Formats: sequence, C-alpha cells, structure tokens
Amino acid sequence: MQGDRLAVEAWFRRRGLPTVVERGRRGRGVLYRAAPFLAFFTVLDPLLSGLLALLDVPQDAVDVRLDNTGYVIGVLSLTLGALVVPAVGGWLVDKALEHRSERTRLVVAIVFLVLGVVVLPVLEVVTGLGDTLVADIVTYAVLALLVLLFVRVGVGSILGWAVRSAAAQVSSLGTLASRALPLLLLVVMFSFFTGELWQAAERLSRSQLWIVLAFLGVIGALFVLSMLSDELKTLRSGEVQAAPSADLLRATPFAGAELPAERKPLARSERVNIVLVLFLAQLAQIVAFAVLVFVFFVVFGALMIQPEVVTAYAGRASAPGVLFGVRLPVSNALIQVSLFLSVFSGLYFAASTATDVHYRRAFFEPLLDDVARSLAARDIYLAHWADAGSVRTDTLEGKEIPE
Repeated sequence: MQGDRLAVEAWFRRRGLPTVVERGRRGRGVLYRAAPFLAFFTVLDPLLSGLLALLDVPQDAVDVRLDNTGYVIGVLSLTLGALVVPAVGGWLVDKALEHRSERTRLVVAIVFLVLGVVVLPVLEVVTGLGDTLVADIVTYAVLALLVLLFVRVGVGSILGWAVRSAAAQVSSLGTLASRALPLLLLVVMFSFFTGELWQAAERLSRSQLWIVLAFLGVIGALFVLSMLSDELKTLRSGEVQAAPSADLLRATPFAGAELPAERKPLARSERVNIVLVLFLAQLAQIVAFAVLVFVFFVVFGALMIQPEVVTAYAGRASAPGVLFGVRLPVSNALIQVSLFLSVFSGLYFAASTATDVHYRRAFFEPLLDDVARSLAARDIYLAHWADAGSVRTDTLEGKEIPE
C-alpha cells in the first residue's frame, strides 16, 4: 500500500474531506496547516487598507476623483488585487509547502503569523494607513486564532479546497462558453428585449435588487442541496454502477489496492462534508457561468442598445451605471437587467445539470466521479487504520501523493 498515514490524511484534507480523518487525529499540525490561510490574510490586509484609504473620502471628493482616470485605475487595480492576489498567494504557499517537512511548514506559518500580528500593523501606522497599533495587533491576533480554530474543526480544509476548485473553474470558462452559453441565450435573449423587465429593474434600487437576487440564490441553493443529498444516497447505495477498483483508486494514495468487502456507513459529519464539497464545487461552476452571462449582456447591451432605446425600454432616462462603487460606461438599467439575467441564468444552469443529460455528463458527473474516488479511498483508509490503534510518525517529506 502506497503512502503513509500522514500523507493519506493530508490527501483527504486537500480534497476538502477533513471529516474522513479519524476524530482523534484532526487536530494534528494545526499551526503549519494554517500557513496558506495566514498568508491569505497577510496579503489581503495591506490591499484592503490601501483600497479603503482611496475610498474613505467625502462623496463629493469621490465624484470628482471618478473623473480622474488614474484614480479609477487605482481603485480597480486594488479591488481586483484584493479579490485575486490573496487567494493566489495562499494557493502558492500551499503548493510550495505540499511536500515539505513539518518543521519547514511550521517555520513558514510562524513567519506569516509574526508578519500579520506585528510587522504589518507597525507598517500601516508608520505609512498612515492605520490609526491605532494596539487595536490592529489585537484584531489580527483574534483573526489568527479564528483561522486556527477553523483549521482545527476542518473548515480550513474545505475552504482551501473551495478556493482551488474555484480557480480551476477559470480554466473551464471555454467549456462553459461553448457548451452551456449558446443554448441558454435562446432561453433568456427574448427576456433581454422585454420592456417590462427593463422598467422593473430600473425602478429597483441596488439594495432592493440585491435582495431579489439573494432570494433567487437561496431558492437555487436549496434545490442544489436537496439534489446533492439524493445523489449521495444513490451513489452510496450502489444504484450507480461502480467503476472497477483499479480505475477508482488510480489517482489516490491507494493505487493498486483492493476495495474492502464491507464498507463502513458514512457518519453524519461525513455526509454533510461530502454534500458541502459537492455544493461548493457546483457553486463555483454556477458563479463562473453567471459572471460569464453578466459580462456578455453588458457588452452586448453596450453594443446593441442605444441610450434612447434604453430610455424607451425603462420608461425614463437611466443614470450612469455604477457597480461596487466603480462607475462603468453603461447605463444603470443595463447593469440591473444584466445582474438579474445572470442570476436567473445561474438557476437555469443548476437545474439543467440535474435534468439535462448533456449538461449532466459535461458538468456534474465528473464531480460525482471525484466523490466516488474519495469514498473508495475512504473505505480503504478506515479498513486499514481505523482499528489499528497505532499512530505512525512518518512525515510528509519526500512523499509523492497524487492530487
């Protein structure tokens, strides 16, 4: 059997399944396992401080500065950086430390902890981005303790996997655009040219629109969770034809092993964990698709719908469009309509992955195959170590465990 116990448990955590690890071993190495998240917040803090410094001015000054191209580029750059750079930084730290020794990972975690708790607050006070040194130190110390707590209970592993899954969806945008977007446009394109939709969207404030979109999002989330729970029961009960063990275990630490004759039933925490992982994976697909639809309709509307047509559709002149405090060169009505259609399209996409054969084969069945692989590895892990009663002292150094 390939891979020691520590490496196998690290493999489960990287796949967002910390509850598979035996309860008594879940707290092992909490500090060094938290290194990617400590790096995330260490990078995020100065970016947010810089962004708040640019935006924390009277509204009149903001309106004047929005006419300054350099100011707009700075705000957009810091906003994009705050959304992307910390996640990429945490992912890079995770990959760099993946096969390092526990001592190396512990040193890196302590370095980020010191940077966040001591160095960054001092630098922010010196540069004027921060006001009170003690308050900043206490804030980051509390945040670091919360990170360690989340890593201890397994939230860190699930969030880390979710970030990696979301990043992987970027590479699948081409598949989403080529397979899902054209068919969906046939469904929602006529709605885009409906005057009643433009009038309703234009007369909603942005906060009211967010409430409507959140309502639709909750409905979609409940549908997806219900569907995933049923899929897990079907998968575990054997109603789905299982692949040969050699195929299931090929990309796991147990390649070449045989599946045990008896499988231990899933604990409630394991069922919740697996459904949550599936939900986050599908949520990443839905969000990526919704963003793609939003960008399409904004660009299409800017090219196709002239200002006088927007006025005719909306029933009144529309104000300049603003999204997250950034003024865009399109009307507010176009942004409102595009936001609504993007969320509606996400709901349609979620329903299609459950009901449409082609959508299911392209976007959902790969997720189920991944879960089946994890469950097969889990069965062998429990059969091999659950009743062993021994704790191995091997480290991760030099171990090659597949992703």
